Amino acid sequence: MAKYRNSKTLSLKDVLDDMIQEMRIGGKMNEMKVRKYWHELMGGFISNHTKSIYYKNGKLFVYLDSSALRQELFMARDKMKDKLNEKLEEQLIQEIIIK
Repeated sequence: MAKYRNSKTLSLKDVLDDMIQEMRIGGKMNEMKVRKYWHELMGGFISNHTKSIYYKNGKLFVYLDSSALRQELFMARDKMKDKLNEKLEEQLIQEIIIK
């Protein structure tokens, strides 16, 4: 962060983005956002049957406790991916894997 000492003005966003990159916490922050929006967009019923969610390198792994719901969500993966990426305002999710 020493490179900012001689500059005149910087936006807070630029400073925070550089700090996140230096601390290597961007991946965890993305995972937290994906989890938050999953529960928000999918609603209470699906959230209650979701055992765990894991995001890594563009893949979202969703573990469910209902085989019928698993099959339904498997058929709607592309639609869910589009909705989540739209809510995230960036293309973080390339693939949803439902188990």
